[in-house]
Amino acid sequence: MIKLLGHDKVIIRFISLYSLGLALLYISWTLTYFLIPEGVLREVSIFTKLAGDSAADTMGREFMQIFGVNLIGSSFIIFGNYILRVNKFPFGYLVPLAWMIMYGATLGTNSFSIALEKTMAPTLAVFSRSGPYEMMAGVLLAVATNSISVNKSESFFSKSKPVPNDERVPITKEQWAAIGIAILILSGAALREAYMIINLVFNTSAMS
Repeated sequence: MIKLLGHDKVIIRFISLYSLGLALLYISWTLTYFLIPEGVLREVSIFTKLAGDSAADTMGREFMQIFGVNLIGSSFIIFGNYILRVNKFPFGYLVPLAWMIMYGATLGTNSFSIALEKTMAPTLAVFSRSGPYEMMAGVLLAVATNSISVNKSESFFSKSKPVPNDERVPITKEQWAAIGIAILILSGAALREAYMIINLVFNTSAMS
């Protein structure tokens, strides 16, 4: 797995990291669905707090709010990749993996800022939501910026040292293309989520 995560091809790194993240998501989702009370994580996530507990008054504003929160999260990926690489594993890889675990727990406990009508059981139906695509964009951004580390370490237990200037590899055209695609996926997912939220609020108001 480590070899695949450090593969020369962006697409191989992406498939490997996203597959690992999906496995962790479903494990987290299943465990929390059966073991943790509903809504218990709602006040834990900083991103949930940033998103707020009510929808914006227009879809455009809701989109900008969601997209802005996701961009803040994405900056942690880039910063993690920048500060350290352990062998071929940049620290930024840990961010989308943590997101996917947390997203699974949020699904399992229905701890969204605007709660679902009922908690979702673990199924493939989650791919009708925007979350997996936001995570996909985060993973793609992580694997596209894996070469920007300024410090490296041979293992998690050895001391890190600066990467010499002559060993730093510039971002390739393939990586830049992946970064652009990641931003497009992220904006598309944010637009879909904004539509779903505004539509849910509208339908709820119409029924009351």
